[in-house]
Amino acid sequence: MHTKDDVRATIRQLWLQVLGRDELQGDVDFFAAGGSSLKSLILLTELNEAFATEFEIAELVDCRTIDRQSDAVWNRIARGATEVREEQTVIVPLSRAGDGSGQDALLVAVHDVSGDVYGYTSLAGELSGQADLYGVKLAHEQFDAPRALTIAGLAGDHVAAIESTFDESRRLVILGWSLGGLVAFEMAKLLDQRGRPVERVVLVDSPYELYLPAANGAGHEDFLPGPERALLDEFGWLADDRPLFPDGATVEVMWRSVRARLDTPARERLAAALSRRFPLLARVIPHLASLNPAEFVGYLNRFRSVLQAGRAYRPTGTTAASVDLLTATRSRNFDPRWSIHTSGTFRRRSLDGDHFSILDRRSARATAQAVLALDSR
Repeated sequence: MHTKDDVRATIRQLWLQVLGRDELQGDVDFFAAGGSSLKSLILLTELNEAFATEFEIAELVDCRTIDRQSDAVWNRIARGATEVREEQTVIVPLSRAGDGSGQDALLVAVHDVSGDVYGYTSLAGELSGQADLYGVKLAHEQFDAPRALTIAGLAGDHVAAIESTFDESRRLVILGWSLGGLVAFEMAKLLDQRGRPVERVVLVDSPYELYLPAANGAGHEDFLPGPERALLDEFGWLADDRPLFPDGATVEVMWRSVRARLDTPARERLAAALSRRFPLLARVIPHLASLNPAEFVGYLNRFRSVLQAGRAYRPTGTTAASVDLLTATRSRNFDPRWSIHTSGTFRRRSLDGDHFSILDRRSARATAQAVLALDSR
């Protein structure tokens, strides 16, 4: 049984390891001490493993010191173990508006191809105190094996979660980066039909037809996975001299066999191999090697399932919501066809950077300012 002092000592040690420091005071800000978005993900993974918790990154956005993080973890432990999620869609708070912020809009940020909202971490930091921002993600626990998903089906699940979580008294703005914009557009259409109009849809460098560039500008051929069994064959070395999968095994059985053999060295080796083959995977799940076996398999299958849904999607119909298209100056994702899918106002604004950098720490402030400025017009 952990004591409060044990919790603080363990968290302090994790911070020192992740940040590569010999000493840290309890009130030092994580990012001021040399932290980054990637290091925050690694810290989160290590923290959840150390205390058998299931914290989301969004829950720790405002816990950026050892003292505050220790309090948050101790409070969670004192309440007892977290429940295993059974729902597919999960809504998590990312930032809170401060008193007198003047922002009455509720911003909902939709997951990217990873199925998660890690990509919004820096944006949430910039919006903290200025806007209420919530993330919509897919629970990785639901992906023991790949699932057949559609963008419209994801939109339906996410709308149901929004309707059961938030009342209708506030203006609703749905934001989506990259593939998340495709889901956001479908959500706006569905909410139109249900009589709860969305005020704005903000597409942050979202492709019209799925094109998710690698950092070096390479085409999608560089990272699109092959058929299910072709990918699973790459795990064969885990079994040494024994067959990894029985003849005729289902995909679900194959994934369970992989998960049972993923010790730490195997995860690190496999994560490196997958990241080389699929650069996008490394960008949207940079902490893959640090995940436990169940998370590793769940995150990978979630990524592949959402990616396949995006590849099959083409926008149709219109929404009554205004559509704001924020495009990176160094990407290929501006497509004027988005303008035909709204009966409201269509606006485009450029953001300096590439597809990924517009949400990193150096550019997130400009992206946040663009989102807020468009809301004030």
